[in-house]
This record gives sequence, structure tokens and C-alpha cells, in this order.
Amino acid sequence: MRNNVVKYLVVAMCLCVADVNAADKLKMELLPDGMYIGNVNTALLQKIYEDFGYTDFVTNDRAIPSIFLETMPDDFDKIKNKNIRNRLFIRIMAPLTLKVNEEIILERGKIIDLKKQLEEKGKLSKEQTKELEAMATKYDVFTRMKGRERYDILLKNLLLKVDQIAPALLIAAAAAESNWGTADEVKQGNALYKLKDWFTDKGIKPKGEDDDSYRIREYPNLLEAIRDYALKLNSDVNFQHMWVARAQLRDHNQILKGRTTVNGMVLGSPLENYAGLLNYILTFYDLVNIDETHLKNVSLGEN
Repeated sequence: MRNNVVKYLVVAMCLCVADVNAADKLKMELLPDGMYIGNVNTALLQKIYEDFGYTDFVTNDRAIPSIFLETMPDDFDKIKNKNIRNRLFIRIMAPLTLKVNEEIILERGKIIDLKKQLEEKGKLSKEQTKELEAMATKYDVFTRMKGRERYDILLKNLLLKVDQIAPALLIAAAAAESNWGTADEVKQGNALYKLKDWFTDKGIKPKGEDDDSYRIREYPNLLEAIRDYALKLNSDVNFQHMWVARAQLRDHNQILKGRTTVNGMVLGSPLENYAGLLNYILTFYDLVNIDETHLKNVSLGEN
């Protein structure tokens, strides 16, 4: 596998011969869950996407290759055609949001297993109890009850909170908050959603504001930014309406789509008419197609 990666890096450098420095900085790692790419420019990224048949986020087989960018391309904001730039942004975000959803589903599966264990044996092991309490803390689920009643309440609320978030919704929110990936905060710290931390000097200082009481949260990569935002949507009580709508869809075995949960985003941002803005992005770019896709493995064997 390592030889295949090296082989593809050589091909990538040849494709990028006009910009030797960009090719030299390229980072590429093939792991079991997908290909991770860093320090790529838009020309080389487009070539890589083309090599794997990823020319649009609407695919006939509803499968999107597991290609995960660590950061936005350095020259991304230099793309003059906004439609081309925005559609590339969607392609960059799609596999990342699908991966985050896969992780959430795995976590939900653990909760379901704990619930089954409790129902069948009437108790949880020390390790299982520790795992349950950790997830309750993570998703801000609280109760003063003790024993079996406590576990029942925690599991019930966790099953409401820990569930998929429509990829289209995650993409639309990132587009709205980051001006389609071109905001300075994205360049400085992958801050796609501009989440705030209060009364700290750690993070990105907001530009053009007198308010010095907060900083914008920064991340090592785009994937961590999406994970953190997904956690906010699944833990903050302001999004309870979205949880309920999602649970109703699950009860009726319907596909979760961004448009059906967008109204739960009314309190999701200080941007004016936020839910309406997200709905416009979802509709204009027909992002519902991404909600019906899944990740597929990538292989360097034929490249």
C-alpha cells in the first residue's frame, strides 16, 4: 500500500509540474477508512477528484469517494467563478460530513447495545456504566436519579440526541458561516462554523469587533470542525426541535434530509433569517442528493 501511495504522489507531482512548490508540500496518506490529503491547491485537487471519478457531488451510484481534505486549498478563494468555487466546496465537504455521520451512527450503536444489555440483564458492568456516563457528559444529558431509573433516563435522552445530522444541513451551515470556505477564520484555524468560546484568549480574535470577550474556536483540520459542530447540534437544547423531527422520521423509516430539519436551526446562528438562508442554499444547489449518498472506499491500485 505504501508503494502505491508513493506512486500516486509521483503522478500528482507530474500533474502539478507548473507549480513545483505546491507538489512538494502535498501530503497524502491512505488509511483503512480513506485518503487524507493536506496542502493541496485547487488544480491538483481537481485532478485527484477526476482520477477517482468524483466530478460532481451528484453521482449515479450515490457513492462518494472517501477523500478527506485536512484544510481548504490555499488558493481556494482565488477561484473567480463563484458557481465553480461553491460546487467544489460542496465536493470537499460531502465526504467529511458523511464520515462524521458514520461516526455518530457507531456511537448510537453503542447506546443501543447498552440499552439492550440493561433490558436483558437488568444491570450494566462497571465499564459499561463508565461509558454511559461519559456519553451523557459529552451530550449534556443530566438527571439526579440513581440506579436503574438513572440509566433508563440517560439512555432515552441519548437515543434522542445521538443520531445522524443531514450532511446537506452541515454543508449549508458551513457555507453560510464561512462564506463558502473563503472566510479568514477558515484559513487561520479551519473555523467553518465560527463557534465561539467565551472569556478566553485562546482562539481566533474576531476582526472588526470591539467585543473582546470571546474567541472563535480553531481546529487542527476540517474534520474536527465538523465533528465539533455536529456535537453542538446534538447536545445544545436550542436544537431540540430538530431532534424531535429527526426521531419522527426515524420512526417512519424515512431518510433524514436537510430540508426536513432546517426549521430547527432558527437559533443556530446570529445571521439574519438563518433557517431561510440555509433552506435557500439547500434548494439552489439541490443538496438533498447528498443526503442519499454514502462513502465508498478508494484504492490506489489502478492509478
